[in-house]
Amino acid sequence: MSNYPPPGTPFKAVGFSEYCAFNGKEFRRKRGAQQWIESEALDSNLTSLDHALHLSLIQHKQAEGEPNHWSLFVARENEAGPVYQVTGDAECMSYQPSPVPTNIPSSESFLNAYDLAVVTDAQALIVKEVAENEPPPKAENRQAVVENCQGWTVRVIAKLVAKGIVGSAKLEMARSMVEPI
Repeated sequence: MSNYPPPGTPFKAVGFSEYCAFNGKEFRRKRGAQQWIESEALDSNLTSLDHALHLSLIQHKQAEGEPNHWSLFVARENEAGPVYQVTGDAECMSYQPSPVPTNIPSSESFLNAYDLAVVTDAQALIVKEVAENEPPPKAENRQAVVENCQGWTVRVIAKLVAKGIVGSAKLEMARSMVEPI
């Protein structure tokens, strides 16, 4: 008999984590991950990681046929935090950070979260500054549109790589996920 939960084991999702019980043991994994980690086997750093600030790339579902909306999110595990994003028509987008801390996983349109980095409070302020100063996409007309919120998010991530906050592999991951406009 396996020591780990088989596929289809019922679990509870809390924030970006999932929890389940199997054979009298408790297990945890990051939302969307395949492998469960037994609670007793969790690294001693896990508690401190749960209280660390995480910078995440967030994907939200949009209308049928539309590319996913992307934003950046900084928060501690299972907590609300600021969202940095551009919104609007791809011809004339505007920078629209969340006015108050947002609980992203509870959003009906939430699709995926990709962890980009664990950041310090000082680095979180740099993320905010970079996002605020990155120009939103604009185009003269629909035919001239070359990027949307996804392109803007990739540009912000690239600047965070240059500042040593995000690893270059995460930038390549984001670039590989950009959808056609």
